[in-house]
Amino acid sequence: MNLQLQLFVRILIIAVICIVSSAWYVLYQTNPPALNEAEATASKIEHQIRQQLLQMFQRYDFTQSFPDIGLWNKIDSVPGSCTQFLSRTQSRQRSLCNATQASNKDYPIWFGHFYTQFFNPGVEVKRSVNFNAIKYGTILVTLNVDIETARAWHNLQAALGVLVVTIMALCCLVFITINRMLKPAKDIVAGLEKMRAGDLAIRLPDFDIAEWKRTSHAINALVSTQQNIMAENKQLSIKIMNTQEEEHRYISRELHDEFGQCLAGINAVTTSASQSAKNTCPEIVEELNSIRHITGHMMSALRDLLTRLRPAELDELGLETSLKQLIKSWNQRSSGKTHYSLSLVGNMDELAETLAVHIYRIVQECLTNIAKHASAEHAEVNINIQEENALSLIIKDDGVADLSAFSSSNGLGLLGIHERVAALGGDLSLDTQINGGLVVTIILPMTQKAEA
Repeated sequence: MNLQLQLFVRILIIAVICIVSSAWYVLYQTNPPALNEAEATASKIEHQIRQQLLQMFQRYDFTQSFPDIGLWNKIDSVPGSCTQFLSRTQSRQRSLCNATQASNKDYPIWFGHFYTQFFNPGVEVKRSVNFNAIKYGTILVTLNVDIETARAWHNLQAALGVLVVTIMALCCLVFITINRMLKPAKDIVAGLEKMRAGDLAIRLPDFDIAEWKRTSHAINALVSTQQNIMAENKQLSIKIMNTQEEEHRYISRELHDEFGQCLAGINAVTTSASQSAKNTCPEIVEELNSIRHITGHMMSALRDLLTRLRPAELDELGLETSLKQLIKSWNQRSSGKTHYSLSLVGNMDELAETLAVHIYRIVQECLTNIAKHASAEHAEVNINIQEENALSLIIKDDGVADLSAFSSSNGLGLLGIHERVAALGGDLSLDTQINGGLVVTIILPMTQKAEA
């Protein structure tokens, strides 16, 4: 449940509590006024009876009716109530019920039981009539249960009607206010989702509410810091990879100039010694041929090692020639099992030296993975320099799409390729073809030329 709905539910619960409390208060306040009126009626009738007794004793006239209920009609009593005079003797019993007593129960039955159970609407008021220290009787005023219950029901309906309309209007206003107050939270969540997706250039706006404004400023500052750190890491990664390539270049040159020349010298001396030994010492010719064979194998292994470290064609002839030579060597190694092809669109000489090296390394690793794991019959390398200052590199095959071949953490597996592409500010995606095989798509920006 989201925050907006939680707040609305809690406000609704509070509103229900307020309605129940108000209803109870209305019902509680309905009965006391009727009780006060009944007490006032009893007091007035008591006063009339005392006045009548006083006149009777002053005039010594005891022939008139006592008590005179005709005087009671002039008193405004509670509607539907009954007034009784209970004398000590049964001969002077008097009773008067209000003529406005309702006969119909215009309230629900359940409400009648509830109101009677908790509020006792049929209350009785008693007053003793004393004159000259003699008790003549008791005045009893009884409220009508049905009329009091109906009055309570009508009061409750009127109060609840106003209260429900007020609370509904208040809930609507609160809902609208909460919605506007929480709108910045939706914007913040949307911005954080974009940031999590890698869009660190986005910034949250300044909000009118102080708390949301501080939140957006803190998030923007955090993203700016993260963006700077990632930019520094990107530059550091490029420097590390370029330093690594320079180290490879240095090692390959040293191996070529020193170790390669030594092997070439050994091979030349062995050949010369073999020619001389044919006439003078033919029994060592076979050993000399073995040395020459071992030297040739070492030179072949050295040549492969130099190609892996830093191909000479890449520095001397450029990327295009190096890639063609790489494709040619893979076709020779496969012995017809896999056919490798190369498609180049654009001038590869426009690429910066560092970018050219990284492209060569990516192609080299992908072809190695195809040869080891794909069991493909055809493999294609397509490089296209687009007009939007971007370069697309697509490598695909028709073999078995095995993504685990790129999971090697050492060397240049998927991790190494991904690090190179990320450091160059590009995008990498892997996909499988319908007829089998893997498609590696890499988009690289051409800004490396200016940076180089």
